[in-house]
Amino acid sequence: MAEMVKAKRRGRTKLQAPGLEPVDPTAEESVEKQVYRRIRHGLMTGLIAPESTMTGRSLAEKLQVSVQPVRDALKRLEADGILEGRSKSGFYLRPMTGEKYWEITEIRVRLEGLAGRQAAGKVDAATIEKLHEINTRMRSDTAEGFYLKQNFDFHFLIYSRSEMPALLAIIENLWARIGPILNYHPHDFNHQETLRKHNAIIEALERHDGEATEKAIAYDLVTAAELIVESLD
Repeated sequence: MAEMVKAKRRGRTKLQAPGLEPVDPTAEESVEKQVYRRIRHGLMTGLIAPESTMTGRSLAEKLQVSVQPVRDALKRLEADGILEGRSKSGFYLRPMTGEKYWEITEIRVRLEGLAGRQAAGKVDAATIEKLHEINTRMRSDTAEGFYLKQNFDFHFLIYSRSEMPALLAIIENLWARIGPILNYHPHDFNHQETLRKHNAIIEALERHDGEATEKAIAYDLVTAAELIVESLD
């Protein structure tokens, strides 16, 4: 992974520059689609920090492509309502206030709770094992970028088991908006609590209890939001 520059905000460490993997020119997927997907994934996983300035030239260097597909991807993300373009200075994540974050959290609680409820009736032993493995990795390595990526993998492994692709697409769009903001979560301070909340979700899934899974996901999202908004207001 490309090197990452870190900065401080209110005593918390967060990623400042995106470390995106280069595009594979031999892949069947077009370069344009790969560029869009990598930048969007960087947003969803928190690899791209809130203060990052995204320009066609800087991202093209990281992705090892020409500038045009990067500019097209950034404009597409702007049209999606995720980024904001500023004349001669690049693209930025749209400003996020505590009020806006709470609004998105309320939406996430309902949508991600629904995905969890649906997944509860469909998860198998292999999925449960993978969730435990992710939680174990989160416990052993609390480096911020790694931690956020594992948190993303944990949630989306569950949501993918809902077998509701339209719902999953909406959830992904919300995560593209809030993923960078998750850098403001005090991971080291509340690490064990996050793992306990994840374990509660796993236990509900193991019982195939849709209602309990939905409630456990809601508790995870709301309690995390309570900590994050302290850095937004």
